[in-house]
Amino acid sequence: MKKKGEPFDAAGQAATFKDKIQNSADQETLEELIETLSTWRWAARLEVCRLYQALTQSELQDDLLSVCDTSIHSLIKELLTDRVQADVTELVVYFQKADFYHRELVEFFCLRTNIALAVVSAEYTKQQDISIVEELEDVQDAGVKAFLLGICKGEFSEGSYAPNEMNIRKDAMLLAKAPKTQRWISRDGKLHHLLQTRCHAHVRDVIYDFEEVTGENFLDVVEAECSVEFLRCMEAFDYAISSTPNVFAKKMMHFLLDGNVDSLVKVFANAVETNIGDIVEYYEEKYDRRFLSDLQTIVEPPLFNVMKRIIGAKQRSQPKAKSAVGNGQVPAKSNGTASASGSGHGSGHNGGLPAPVDTKFKFFTHGTVSPLKSFDPYRDVHDMRIAMQHYPSNDLPLIYLICSKTNHQRQVLKSVYREVFDSDMIEEIMETVGEELDFFMAALLMKSEEFDATFLHELIENGNETSFALLEILCSKTVKELHGIGQQYSKKYNVSVSSDMEKHFTASMPVRLLLCELSEGKREVGWTVDKMMAETDAREMYQQFYRDSPQIDFFVQILTGRSREQLRETFRTFRRFAGIDVLTALEPLFSAEFAEAMRLLVLCVEDRVSFFAYCLNEYIQNNDARNLIRLIVSRSEIDLVEVKAAYQNFYNIALLDDLRPLFDSKPFRLMSGIILDK
Repeated sequence: MKKKGEPFDAAGQAATFKDKIQNSADQETLEELIETLSTWRWAARLEVCRLYQALTQSELQDDLLSVCDTSIHSLIKELLTDRVQADVTELVVYFQKADFYHRELVEFFCLRTNIALAVVSAEYTKQQDISIVEELEDVQDAGVKAFLLGICKGEFSEGSYAPNEMNIRKDAMLLAKAPKTQRWISRDGKLHHLLQTRCHAHVRDVIYDFEEVTGENFLDVVEAECSVEFLRCMEAFDYAISSTPNVFAKKMMHFLLDGNVDSLVKVFANAVETNIGDIVEYYEEKYDRRFLSDLQTIVEPPLFNVMKRIIGAKQRSQPKAKSAVGNGQVPAKSNGTASASGSGHGSGHNGGLPAPVDTKFKFFTHGTVSPLKSFDPYRDVHDMRIAMQHYPSNDLPLIYLICSKTNHQRQVLKSVYREVFDSDMIEEIMETVGEELDFFMAALLMKSEEFDATFLHELIENGNETSFALLEILCSKTVKELHGIGQQYSKKYNVSVSSDMEKHFTASMPVRLLLCELSEGKREVGWTVDKMMAETDAREMYQQFYRDSPQIDFFVQILTGRSREQLRETFRTFRRFAGIDVLTALEPLFSAEFAEAMRLLVLCVEDRVSFFAYCLNEYIQNNDARNLIRLIVSRSEIDLVEVKAAYQNFYNIALLDDLRPLFDSKPFRLMSGIILDK
């Protein structure tokens, strides 16, 4: 194997391959040859093939196939293929399709470097006598055409990437403030400007930050402002730039689940061109599974041995990166929470409230459920009918069909199901699964705001015993989500959330006031911080220490009306004045019930990820399965990846392991389908 710094000796390598193949090398030596192939870039492989052909008058690929086990043939073919020609052929197939090829093109353009795109573009023009740009002129949707033209030329910035939160926030704000026509579709709009001046990793972080700037989900905004075709492109774009290890890990998991060895080998060969070691590490960290163990279940031993050798060689040749998971801090025990903790459920962890840290707030979060790239609702509804017929003897197909989709895609399935079968999908699924899974299925299949409104009504009817869950919901929802829930609540129950709480809820007056104000969704949205206002609010908070009767209305107004970013600045300013954090300061000012409510709200503002980890632990301690299901489903498309990591850091046990004793086999499999990233 070539040492670092040595020139590549293609002629010598060709001669080595010739000698070992002609001398009938044993299986281990042949495996070493294929491992050696995997360490070279594809251009070097092609040069060795050319020189080998000059030496032997035969093709290296043909000779290797003749002496290697048949199970390894697909990997040999993928390693020795001409990547440029393969890419040109792939593009020809895409452009020959009548419909639904835009998403594949987005992924194709995003996963290649500028140089690779330039080479492929030139070769495509040479072979097809038409350029890629000219092919894209036939795209009917103006937004899709402009977007594809923007990414097909390889104009984006490349090189190493170090996240700069100030630049990320600045670009997210520019994107949020741009007129709708100048955001996405226009060739001189903000999105295209980002694509041409920033690297994909930066654009990815800006998109993740977009929700915090606007209070809205990126894809929801695109859906509201653009065509369905453009939305599909953005879904593919969001997926493709989520990070190279993430994309390859998801692809490999998909093909492992399907048992599709040929497609898995193709992805594996492409992954070798990037960094298969990082991808395997990402796979194992993200899915909490051993990649080689999964691989061994579907590939034959000779192929498995070669792939194992390649992974081992790649991992040995590169320094091990420090894990992104595991840098949290274990919280101290709580001095009392809204619901009493149990007697130490889990493995050596406590129900403590994580202490807020200034730098703790995470701007970029990831859900375990993302839009299914190959979503085909008409195929899926037929598969769902078949899955229901085989339930409960085989529950996995139904679980997979539902858990692999986003809530938006499930709503599409409901519409298509009614169109195809003239019946209600939810009713049929509920009838099939029975009471064991009915609440879980309702959480997954109902529109999010409709389900939340229904659940809120149930909590309000139950009164003071459910104040913790009410606080968790109302503290954590965005303004847009609260308005959507309020509309659904009024539509279904002919009364507003706040009016219903005032009528039925038995908590103390300060807690009811706080909950009612939160339910109205009056919080300001955006990143703009007024430092003078923050100082004024912080000083007023500080002065409350010296009053006999602290002003409840003042605290409620500030904590429910100011934007989250404004409140964070206020809390930082307060710490400078008082020398202690807001959570510690609030406790002696109010009754235990109201102080605990305020502490939850402050924690949610400062660090939502830690807040959700804490709430999950409270529900686990109290065996509250319904709130566990609701919370996990609600965060599955937003930040459940980070919440899982925070949970393990705080409580020294994986979330899924802590949930296992609470659920029977079928609900637990459904829970696993949501918690494990697809």
